[in-house]
Amino acid sequence: MKKKIAIQGIRGSNHYKALTELFNEAEVEALECNTFQELVKAVVTGECEKAVMAIENSIAGSILPNYRLILDHQLQVTAEHYLNISHNLVALPGQDLTDLVQVKSHQMALHQCSNFFSNHLHIHLIEDVDTALPAKIIAEHQLRGVGALVPKGSAELFQLTTLAEDVQNNSLNETRFVVVEKQAGTSLEADKATIQFEMTHESGSLAKVLNTMAAHELNLSKIQSIPIPYDMWRYAFIVDLSFSNRLQFQKAFSEISKISINPTCIGQYKSGKS
Repeated sequence: MKKKIAIQGIRGSNHYKALTELFNEAEVEALECNTFQELVKAVVTGECEKAVMAIENSIAGSILPNYRLILDHQLQVTAEHYLNISHNLVALPGQDLTDLVQVKSHQMALHQCSNFFSNHLHIHLIEDVDTALPAKIIAEHQLRGVGALVPKGSAELFQLTTLAEDVQNNSLNETRFVVVEKQAGTSLEADKATIQFEMTHESGSLAKVLNTMAAHELNLSKIQSIPIPYDMWRYAFIVDLSFSNRLQFQKAFSEISKISINPTCIGQYKSGKS
């Protein structure tokens, strides 16, 4: 029996592509969710064991609401994956660019392809909830004059034609996805961790934590502040750390816990970067 894994979006979306690169496609079934809230609910209620969730983009930055969902529902990050983002313009067979009057896709995809469409001003851009959904609707309803921006490989899923490949402004574009679960043991291959903590409003308090990380030879690859709900203008910090052995990290986290407020390890996992 295939394992259900929740994704935001449908088959053919970037989330689906990340899922198939993380797991054996023959062994898993995508539970398609319209929103990230639905995705998290599916994990929390046990409808599925895991979910694949976008957490940051190399151009747009962190997706803070998704960090908040992970924290609020006490989920654990158990894996990560970096997906190169490319956008192809697709439509029904037998059409070309001059036939299109509309192109639909996710807001971020449209934004990341703005240079291409500045040279095709006859095309009206329309935001949708997903990258793959407009392509599915075009195919199902045989909509002529309408195109969609989709990840590579999605055209074949919906029997559409690719009118233009790699139309994104910047080819150096990656999205980081994480696998989240309710509970998870630490992988023996873990060499990265994500932690969260708060600090007092005292001079040098954050520097003490950073110095502790450095003393234990942890490599800080990311630090992100995130608002604390119901506590106006107070922030927590989310930090990604890489390490050479788990004991090294555990000792450091123990010391960090003594000099910070509400320290939480959100997950220990294998780095998605080789």
